[in-house]
Order: sequence, then structure tokens, then C-alpha cells
Amino acid sequence: MNQLLEFVGLILMFLGLIGCFIPIIPSPITSWLGFLVLYFSSNVEISFRFLIFTFLISILIFLVDFILPLFINKKFGGSKKGILGSGIGLFLGLFILGPIGLILGACIGGLIGELINNKRGDKILIGVIGSLVGILSGIILKFIVTLVFLFIYLQKVVSIYF
Repeated sequence: MNQLLEFVGLILMFLGLIGCFIPIIPSPITSWLGFLVLYFSSNVEISFRFLIFTFLISILIFLVDFILPLFINKKFGGSKKGILGSGIGLFLGLFILGPIGLILGACIGGLIGELINNKRGDKILIGVIGSLVGILSGIILKFIVTLVFLFIYLQKVVSIYF
């Protein structure tokens, strides 16, 4: 039974990694579920404090992933309408076109918002570039966290067998 739990936990860890690039899967939370499953294995010692700490990190990264594109867009100098367009495009793009819609939706939404804000055409690409950098930053952040989770998981499981 313990080996089954360890295997299911490993699958959840890999699903978390895949979720970094497929936004339908909440990657840090899915990886954390791997720790939760491992917690119930009697072969591996995981403290409840560790479980809570990694859960809080997972939730924080999950929330930051939604806010980061908007924040970076603002830091790039995007207008309020560009940021709003990026946020709407991010949300709609995910549901209309799936993973590719996440990037396209945010960029197109940012472009439309900047076009509405800047009728002359100055700084229109700022909203698009800011959205793109924000989305890529979120992907990299999720990937790093889920990769660290996977390494910790492997360290805990491999240490009992070798």
C-alpha cells in the first residue's frame, strides 16, 4: 500500500510540472497533493508542519501566478486600460483557447486596452510586452517551485530505499 501511495504522489508531482505549461492544472497545488499523499505513507516521515508550510507556498504561488502578469504590465508602463484588457484577455483566453489562449488572450487584451487608451499609437506595444513578460515570469516561477517540490519528494522517497 505504501508503494502505491508513493507512486500516486510521484504522478501528482509530475502532473504539477506539466501544469506549469498547461494552465488548466494548478501546478503548485497539484504538486503539493503529492506531498499530501506521501504523508499517509508509513515508509516516509513528513511532518505536519512541513505539509502546512508547503501548502502555504503552493497557495501563494497559485495566487501570484494570476497577479504577476498584471503587476509586470504595470511596471512596464502599461495603462490602466491595458492592464484591465490584459486581465480580461488572460481569463477569457484560457477558457476559449486553452493553454495557448492564456498567452494570446493576455497579449490581445493588453493590445486592445492600450489601443483604447492611446488612440495615437504611442506605447501600444508596452501592454503586450508587459503581459507576455508577466505570463512567462509566472510560468518560470511555477516551474521552479514545482521542481523544488519534486526534488524534495524524490529525496524523501529515494532515501528509504537506498
